[in-house]
Amino acid sequence: MRNKCDVCGKEFDRKKPYFTLIKSKEKMIGNEIEVLNSEKVRLFCSGKCEWCDGRWKMEPKNNLNGRTMHVDISRRLYQKGDSAVAFKIIPSKKHKGIVISNKLKKELKRDLKINENYPKLCAIYIYYLINKDLDLFDNLVICDDEIYSEVKKYLDLLFEKNKIYSKKFITSLHKFREILGDQKIRSYADNMANIYRRKASKPLRRQQKGIPLNIIEVNYQKVKEKWEILK
Repeated sequence: MRNKCDVCGKEFDRKKPYFTLIKSKEKMIGNEIEVLNSEKVRLFCSGKCEWCDGRWKMEPKNNLNGRTMHVDISRRLYQKGDSAVAFKIIPSKKHKGIVISNKLKKELKRDLKINENYPKLCAIYIYYLINKDLDLFDNLVICDDEIYSEVKKYLDLLFEKNKIYSKKFITSLHKFREILGDQKIRSYADNMANIYRRKASKPLRRQQKGIPLNIIEVNYQKVKEKWEILK
C-alpha cells in the first residue's frame, strides 16, 4: 500500500505503520489503523528526509501563547550510562541537545559530589542548553525528571539580571498537562532527547543521518564553573 507524506510529499510503502495519537483510542486491523475519536493525525514518511523521522506523529498541542520550548532529559542524571538534555521549540521544531557521558558523570560525582544535588546539575545543563537561544521562545516547559521547584530556583540564579529570561513564562510538564487538560501528554522534547543520547556518540556521518543533530559541547570545566557559582 502506497501513501504520500503530509510533510514532504514523498510516496512510501506503509507495510509497517507508525503512529502516535493524541487520544489513546486506536485499533489495529491487520496493517490498517482505525482511529477512534482522535484529533488530527498526520502521515510521515520513512525518515529519509530532514523533515520526517519515520513514524506517525501527532499535531503538537500548545495552549500557551507564543512559541513554546520543551526541555527533556533522556536517562536520568543519576543513572548509569550516557544521558542527554535536549530542547524542541513548538511550532518551529528547532532543536539542540547536550550529551553527558557516563565518564563525565563519574568525574563530576567524584569531584563535585553531584549526587548530593541533581536538580542543581540539571539547572546547569538547561542553562547551557538555552542561554544562546532566549530570543527563539516565549514559554519554557521543563520536564519533571528532577524536582521542578529546585531546578527553577537554580535556573533563576544562573539567569539573574537577565532581562530577556525574566520575561519568559516558565512551568513544569506537570503544570503544562493541567493547562491542556491532558494528563497523558508527554514532553515534545522527549523523543528528541532520546535521539541525541543514542546518536551523539556515533561517528559524525551517522549523526547527520535522518535528523541532523545540533550538539552543544559542555565539558567538565564549564559545569564546575557554574557549580561553584551556585554554592
